[in-house]
Amino acid sequence: MRLLVRLKALRRVAYNLAYHKDLQGLVYRFLRNSAFKTLHDRKGSKYFSFSNIIPPSGVINEGSNKTLIIASPDRHLIETLSHSLEGMMAREIKIGEMTFRVEAAEIFNHDLPQDAFGEFTLTSGTPIVVRIPQNRLQEYGITPKHPYRYVYWRKEHTPTAFMKQLEENLMKKYNEYYDTELEPIQIFEQLQFRKQVAVPLRMKGEESTIIGTLWDFHFVPLNGIRRNLLQFGLDAGFGEMNSLGFGFMNITEG
Repeated sequence: MRLLVRLKALRRVAYNLAYHKDLQGLVYRFLRNSAFKTLHDRKGSKYFSFSNIIPPSGVINEGSNKTLIIASPDRHLIETLSHSLEGMMAREIKIGEMTFRVEAAEIFNHDLPQDAFGEFTLTSGTPIVVRIPQNRLQEYGITPKHPYRYVYWRKEHTPTAFMKQLEENLMKKYNEYYDTELEPIQIFEQLQFRKQVAVPLRMKGEESTIIGTLWDFHFVPLNGIRRNLLQFGLDAGFGEMNSLGFGFMNITEG
């Protein structure tokens, strides 16, 4: 389930590429007086993801229209956010230095196709982050220059490492969310690398750089557990750091 938030810029300001923590904080603020008020304290996945502020631009001009999409497999979370935003209509919100007025908020479903003969593609709307822990590096033939706790998957690494870590992450989140114990299965078969990006992330006054990648995942018609897993990933996000705006996914048919 998804929430489309329509925004109007109130001031001219540079587009802040390191907005992730500020936007995450805004989501938590909307959940403050609800059953999700302690969500930010939960360890591990928060089971929501969000898009860029779209369309992105070097400068946000006063009066320009922007949109934001928040996705989650938790219907109640999306409905709670929608209810909170209803009270913010025509009011000012800030995402870092960027200032907007909330114009509208609309709930909609974004489901995998039911067509038994239709193909579809899942596309990363924001970079997918995959971190390979130190104890798995040898398995993938990766030798880092320093003894890092983990290594970001980069385009020079084997695609097998990306797919395997991505599948394990998705299975782990799914099992935790639904309190199941599904055995590992192959989820991804056809995927196309698009781009590697370095994204600035500012947290607790310090700025770091996150390495992420953009992909297209191609699928033939499917059902059963693979379909359930992919629908969950479409809503919760692919890879890690979803609640900071990484791994937000979109779908195209055909």
